[in-house]
Amino acid sequence: MVFDRTTWRKEYTKSDKCVSGKVYKANRRADMGSKERTKYEAFLEHLGQFEQLMIENTSVICLFGDGLEADDFAGKFVELYSEENQITLISTDKDYMQLLGFPNVKLIDPATGKERDLDEYNNDAEYFMFFKCLRGDAGDNVQSAYPRIRKTKILKAYENELDRVNMMNETWTNHEGKEMLVKDVFKENELLMDLRKQPEEWRVKMKEIIEAQMEDPGVYSYFHFMKFLGKFEMHKVASNAPTFAKMLSR
Repeated sequence: MVFDRTTWRKEYTKSDKCVSGKVYKANRRADMGSKERTKYEAFLEHLGQFEQLMIENTSVICLFGDGLEADDFAGKFVELYSEENQITLISTDKDYMQLLGFPNVKLIDPATGKERDLDEYNNDAEYFMFFKCLRGDAGDNVQSAYPRIRKTKILKAYENELDRVNMMNETWTNHEGKEMLVKDVFKENELLMDLRKQPEEWRVKMKEIIEAQMEDPGVYSYFHFMKFLGKFEMHKVASNAPTFAKMLSR
């Protein structure tokens, strides 16, 4: 399992190094009302207790670290182990589609139970990332490198080096009147969204954490598992506890 922590991306996008001037995920839950916020905070508290159970009382490999998001660990794990192992990712996050470019990787959407593919992107993970880094990500507050660019122009630039060079050297003006160079914003978007291109110090840290967890994943505690189920009145799960034990222990 992979868990989020405060991300290095926020610190980077708050710094003078940031090209776009947009703070990563700053738009998340900005318009949340007091009742919604109360529910959300309760959800985070429950999620925290679930994480604690998984980390401290199961032998499931749990990956997390200050400054890193779940996506970072998923990407690094795939990079390290997909060559010799079949890896099935389970996530609703479409960003994980970039990992389909590695060998032996499948992505399942738990909302539908269906396998995701790259048909829309010519079955090419590199094209998927090229497209994403040009378009940006409004959900994560990542600036488009080329606002309102057409899909046909993106594909043409991806397939033709001269078109790509010309496009990257184009400029546009943001809402503050600042002139933006496409290739500068594109490069920043790669840093923020391409799970192979995080700063080297973070990539080293992820590798160290993953290898340590693979060596010592922990021990399953039936007592703590049942205690958790009782606290949250998860009676159906409790009645089938031996079935879940297979997933939580080695």
